[in-house]
Amino acid sequence: MMILNEKKYAEFCLSNRTLGRNPYITLSILAKYYYYVCGYKKKKIIEELTAFIEKYYNKYKPNHLYWDENIEKLSNSVKKHPLFEADYVCITDNEINTIQSIHNKVLERLAFTLLCIAKLNSLKNPNNNGWVNAEAKEVFSLARISCNAYERYAKLCELSSLGLLEFPKKNDNLNCRVTYINNEGKVAVRVDDFRELGYEYLKYCGAPLIKCQECGKLIRNNKYGNKKYCSDCAVYVPKEYKTVRCADCGKEFEVAAKNNNTFCCDECYTIYRRKYKAEKERERRNKQKCGDV
Repeated sequence: MMILNEKKYAEFCLSNRTLGRNPYITLSILAKYYYYVCGYKKKKIIEELTAFIEKYYNKYKPNHLYWDENIEKLSNSVKKHPLFEADYVCITDNEINTIQSIHNKVLERLAFTLLCIAKLNSLKNPNNNGWVNAEAKEVFSLARISCNAYERYAKLCELSSLGLLEFPKKNDNLNCRVTYINNEGKVAVRVDDFRELGYEYLKYCGAPLIKCQECGKLIRNNKYGNKKYCSDCAVYVPKEYKTVRCADCGKEFEVAAKNNNTFCCDECYTIYRRKYKAEKERERRNKQKCGDV
């Protein structure tokens, strides 16, 4: 998962109460958000992350020891990795011309995807020099290319034979360096979403792609031209929580969506129960006195 603007992503996750597709990466970004934006110290960061994952991630309780340990690590490392914020990655017309000179739509999508990742890495680290260290499986998924491990390696080698990629001297991984980065010339496309890089290239080439009206992800339209949502957003997800207002103090608080019997917040309910027990105790004593008489 590649995030262009970590601050906006953290705010999206907090407002939508979601941990995204990769909870660990989301928690690492939230930890940095709490430190750099909210100014929280380590103890407060741990409390906020624990409360968030406990409430909105159903796999937390069976593995709370694993998550507690990782939350501790993330809270310790926030100072090492500043919150990354970028609005888009620019692809120039010279780079597009190099990609289109391949004359193979599948390889062109792959080359475009690798270029976007390399330029994003360069924004994060100016000394990156065009290297892409993402897993090959993730790269091909972003490029919308379906193939097995051998075919992935073969396609990367094809780009290398064209002089567009370089591999490290040690061949124990599929890291590669993009050699066709060229920031000179006009900006051809601004990529502001890294979820569907293959579709971003196809859209530039004129493919009839649309954005999901819910999450904004690029998707293929249907033959009737009336598609609105991606496969994730089209599925109905029942609401887990709802916000109600305390009948006593007026404070808003959350309860389960199907809970129709809670009208007071925890604090007011505690006060109510204390008064209720005291009243019952007075009634018991009065009955006892009447019995003695």
